[in-house]
Amino acid sequence: MANQFSVISPSYCAPNSVNLQINTKKGVTYNINSNVVFYIKDTFFTLHNRRVLCDDKGNPIVTLYKKNMTLHERWQVFRGQSSDPSQLLFSVKRSSMIQSGTRIKLDVFLANNKDESMCDFRVIIRGNKSSCTVYAGESPTIVAKMENNGGFNIWVYPNVDCAFIVALLMIINEMDDSDELIDSVIDGAITFLLDEIN
Repeated sequence: MANQFSVISPSYCAPNSVNLQINTKKGVTYNINSNVVFYIKDTFFTLHNRRVLCDDKGNPIVTLYKKNMTLHERWQVFRGQSSDPSQLLFSVKRSSMIQSGTRIKLDVFLANNKDESMCDFRVIIRGNKSSCTVYAGESPTIVAKMENNGGFNIWVYPNVDCAFIVALLMIINEMDDSDELIDSVIDGAITFLLDEIN
């Protein structure tokens, strides 16, 4: 049997490849038969930068939190609607604040990877989120691919947690573009320095 990449639940791992489509404006994920599989409960961020990914019956699967004021734009994902550290499943961050060209690399760390010396998964985003590939750790093993065709068209490889991949792509959809992130960091640094001078 091939390795199973279960992060949220083994029940989201299928023995065959799965094709999904995310309507990025609505935050809804559809299967190949156009049935809703997952959706984001809140289409706009709350004051706490929190969104909840639900299954087709409305049950909360995970909560996505964007941490404020981090240079690497860190996100944390918790089981259900929790924010309790004991319910942390994984976190996502840019591998470096400034990345070259039209390629962005994200590192994904599972909750039990405390020192974060090596990532458990990595995501390579190309173009202006035109496509991305999700790899297992630093290996060449691909676990999912996405193409942006006005929404995210996703291929989840066999034995890979579909809910995990959808949560990752919902985060990618919300991430700032590289230039916007750099501008916001520079603006924040200038504001801080001006406040210190005055």
